[in-house]
Amino acid sequence: MSDALTFDPVTPADRAVLEALVRDYYAFDGHEYDAAEQGPALDRLCAGEPNARAFIIRDGDAIAGYLVLSLGFSVEYGGTDGFIDELHLVEAYRGRGLGRAVMDVAERAAKEAGIRYLHLEVELHNARARRLYDGRGYADSGRTLMSKRLAE
Repeated sequence: MSDALTFDPVTPADRAVLEALVRDYYAFDGHEYDAAEQGPALDRLCAGEPNARAFIIRDGDAIAGYLVLSLGFSVEYGGTDGFIDELHLVEAYRGRGLGRAVMDVAERAAKEAGIRYLHLEVELHNARARRLYDGRGYADSGRTLMSKRLAE
């Protein structure tokens, strides 16, 4: 990993790169990519979907992965909550300590969008990720969801 790690907002020019990353994510997760369903969502992300933020994670010229934040409405949280919807690192970047950098970007983007609570799913058996999020102030709900109130 170089010092050139960046989180670049997705643009229409990134459509093919994002689709390849999403296909890799689905395959890694044991799912099939459905072009009829996921394709239009990717088009909206690349066009600047107002209820989401998407980033291509780059290490210099290399593609390291992608991050998608969903920005939504919740009565429970006063109307302003966000969710780390998808985070995927390509195989060469897994287990290399990118978690803190990813969370910095996710939390900053959520704050800039007016989000007060950020949520994410964490598999119960993923002790490494659970420690990272716990150390950043995310509360474990006892299910697979962890949440954090962002500073206002």
